[in-house]
Amino acid sequence: MGIKNRYQQTVVLGEQFLKDTGNVYRVVSKRPYTDKKGILPNGVILTLQITKDHAVYEDSEDNMILETFDATVLTGSHDVGLIKGDFCELEDFKKEVSFYFNFTYLLRFGGVKKLVIQEGGANNATRKAT
Repeated sequence: MGIKNRYQQTVVLGEQFLKDTGNVYRVVSKRPYTDKKGILPNGVILTLQITKDHAVYEDSEDNMILETFDATVLTGSHDVGLIKGDFCELEDFKKEVSFYFNFTYLLRFGGVKKLVIQEGGANNATRKAT
């Protein structure tokens, strides 16, 4: 770790991120989380896929739809009731323990809620050609 990285951290605009992405994500994977220093509660690290993006971009920028990121959910348990493919909403962004460091986002939340989403079908397949 170089001297520049040792004494800096960057604050994450978590509420803006949740707003821009609509706070609806698809679960890609999960793994248990235990804080090595014993300060934070146990939880689960979810790898989530972004499903919506309402941010405004320059013409040359791509949106974030289909990108993945990790979110640590600090619930005190290694089970949050989600499986791969579920949709979820993150709750209680923990600004004081979330930051951007060494090109990595460390996003921490106090909870997560499973969402039931009806995926749209191929309604164009039944439309008659004119």
